[in-house]
Amino acid sequence: MSRENVDVARAAMDAFNRRDREAFGSLLAEDAEIVPARAALEGTVYRGSDAGAQYCAAVDESWEDLRWDIEEIRNGGAWVLVLGRIRGRGRGSGADIDARAEWLVRFREGLITSFHTYADRTEALRAVGLSE
Repeated sequence: MSRENVDVARAAMDAFNRRDREAFGSLLAEDAEIVPARAALEGTVYRGSDAGAQYCAAVDESWEDLRWDIEEIRNGGAWVLVLGRIRGRGRGSGADIDARAEWLVRFREGLITSFHTYADRTEALRAVGLSE
């Protein structure tokens, strides 16, 4: 199942980049949890069957053309760690973002149960028992 999980993680990121809320949501388990990078500051977490749609809507409120770019994928079987970048422009402020980001994606029965964004690579690696 681990190769399939990599494919699902890629498909979810692609759907997010297109803001295809239906496609993104179809890859999430009913009890899925999306933890954006700002969760550490604001405590914002999206849960449940419509977590994908909620998250996409929130992103569109704050950002223009925000996208996730994949640079590397590490496959842990029940989890996939995607290393890459977040790029976009703030809606209203016009401020550009081009920052490293990591996404830890956990699975159950081929569906995403947790989609956690990290701004710190070391912390993301530590979350799955790895180091640089």
